[in-house]
Amino acid sequence: MTPAFWSRRRLLGTLGAIPLAAACSPRTSRTASGTLRIGIPAGPSNLNPLDSGSEVTRWIAEPVMETLYDYDADLRPVPLLAAKAPAVSPDGLTWTISLKPGVTFHNGDPFTAEHVTASLDHVAAFASGSEWVVYFLGYYAGAHAVDAHTVEIKLNRPYGLLRSHLTNLPITHKAYAERKDGMMGTGPYRLDKVTSGLGYAMSAHPRYHGPEPAYRGLEFQIIPDGSTRAVNLRAGSVDLATELPVAALPLLAGLPQVTVHRVDAPIDLLTYVKVGDPPFDDDDFRLAVAHAMDRQAVNDKVYGGAATLGQGPIGPAERGYDPGLTVFPATPDLARVRDLLKGVRDPSFTLTISAGQTMEDIAQVLMQGWQRAGITVKLEVLQGGPWAQRWISGKYQMIMNRFSSGFTSGDANYLTLSPALSTSVLACGYRDKDVDTAIERIWATDDQAERDRLLTRVNARITEDAVMFPPVYPQMIVGRRDDVSPLDPARLRINRLGTTRLRPRGSTG
Repeated sequence: MTPAFWSRRRLLGTLGAIPLAAACSPRTSRTASGTLRIGIPAGPSNLNPLDSGSEVTRWIAEPVMETLYDYDADLRPVPLLAAKAPAVSPDGLTWTISLKPGVTFHNGDPFTAEHVTASLDHVAAFASGSEWVVYFLGYYAGAHAVDAHTVEIKLNRPYGLLRSHLTNLPITHKAYAERKDGMMGTGPYRLDKVTSGLGYAMSAHPRYHGPEPAYRGLEFQIIPDGSTRAVNLRAGSVDLATELPVAALPLLAGLPQVTVHRVDAPIDLLTYVKVGDPPFDDDDFRLAVAHAMDRQAVNDKVYGGAATLGQGPIGPAERGYDPGLTVFPATPDLARVRDLLKGVRDPSFTLTISAGQTMEDIAQVLMQGWQRAGITVKLEVLQGGPWAQRWISGKYQMIMNRFSSGFTSGDANYLTLSPALSTSVLACGYRDKDVDTAIERIWATDDQAERDRLLTRVNARITEDAVMFPPVYPQMIVGRRDDVSPLDPARLRINRLGTTRLRPRGSTG
């Protein structure tokens, strides 16, 4: 994980200024324009998918940018831009990757090893502001092109988690590694037009190295209001609609031409406290706050029942999840809270959240529950950049944000555990030698079964110690018109829409 010598100040200085924010060929598209239209809630201020793993960036990048490895139906890595599995040296410090020949970028340039090294170097550099940097610090020693189609990656110490990164990290043209205003990849679609605040237009890449794209074009339409996205899906002006609110689902009920997919996905409400500072250095106060959290009310009032009640940081779509882990109640246990607060002189704290209607609604529900339990909470709402600065600097008492780990970790939740590691640059002041040892091993091992066991153990420990305790685990809700082929449930489980695999219903392949 991140070594202790990387200071919060250094990370803050480099990240704080960065804005946060297999198909077959169809006979004929059933849509008149041959365009698949996707309704999304927002567009990113930074189009570079090497900098962000959020849906607003990666859903757009998914058809454009490819990774070295892809996921199969069982979410196991299989070669995509790579020609075969990586060759790992006996000491685990050198990974050699052979690349697929005959692949071209959208501008016609050949895909070669220098583009892979440029992508890796970008995400590992402090100055880039990439959220991937926390993964690579202390492990990545550099990469170089052995020849045009061979990349060698050097590590400072064994890092089994690199296999996951190679399956999730997009590879860009080297000229676009530092750019924030566009993207260029090797995928089946190329980005043609960006209309600020409105959307993104793409066309099929004529020299794509895989199966011919099923649609002539893709169109991502920015529709901020969830109910409006549902109305547009009902009317047929979009073919897919993402992040549908439960309150809007009655608009689609009973329509034979619309299917609503509701699945567990790695959508995390990143929620933890600053254990190293008052008031959360008091074990009883942490437990009181956790037992006074009204999880059921958040599920009912904010998510309309489309969530699983929370316990620890690992949710039901993620490796290491234990459905039998029940430490905290669904509704506030007021008697237990009063008992825990007996020795607490000032039962109050500040909750820092990112700006946005959903997060603010969650905060209001939680604050009502805490107030009933005799805990006073001040709410601090910050925009993306200032929120990230507060998070990285460690200047918070309790912090919360929505975080989607699927685009960086697949069906796992590695980054959100890092504050529990005492040597991490994101450390929250929690100190447990067993947890430190387990997290270090989770990152180092290449044995997935061992990693899963350790994830379960760490999740239980930091839940029982009331370090990380999100109120709920939200579901991913996507609507689809039935003249489009079904969405892949395995890919939905890791936040992917799988737009490159969709085709008009009735097409052959």
